[in-house]
Amino acid sequence: MRVELKTITKDDESFLYEVYSSTRRKELDSWGWSVEQMQHFLEMQWCAQQISYRQQFPQASHCIITLDNKYIGRLLTEGLPEHYHLIDISILPSFQGNGVGTYLITQLQQKAQKEHKSVILQVLHTNPARNLYERLGFQVVSADEVYLKMKWR
Repeated sequence: MRVELKTITKDDESFLYEVYSSTRRKELDSWGWSVEQMQHFLEMQWCAQQISYRQQFPQASHCIITLDNKYIGRLLTEGLPEHYHLIDISILPSFQGNGVGTYLITQLQQKAQKEHKSVILQVLHTNPARNLYERLGFQVVSADEVYLKMKWR
């Protein structure tokens, strides 16, 4: 298994949208919407997310995750003086559960450890990835009704 990161280009936009929409598909399927309604909603949410990420994290590193040269997801991180921020890690459902996310997060943790930094992230209370983060040593440092802020030292 060869996992690599590739810096995104404009040509990657359709793949990045595919990854985003795949992460929302299960949620949207439960709403009973038509295909057209789901498509419109996903496009609107995708655009809003991209604008938000660009504004909030202008120095972030945005990469395509590849597995054996096949595009399988995206990783968005930001290195700050006191910590690394794991902003977003999304993997296509057909490639989840095979250790890629664990590998990438532990790589980030190792880099942070060498630089004497922590790693922070935010996750929805209902996101199953929370179990992965806890297994990798992240601890909840704050919470609101929707999100948990987690930190690894």
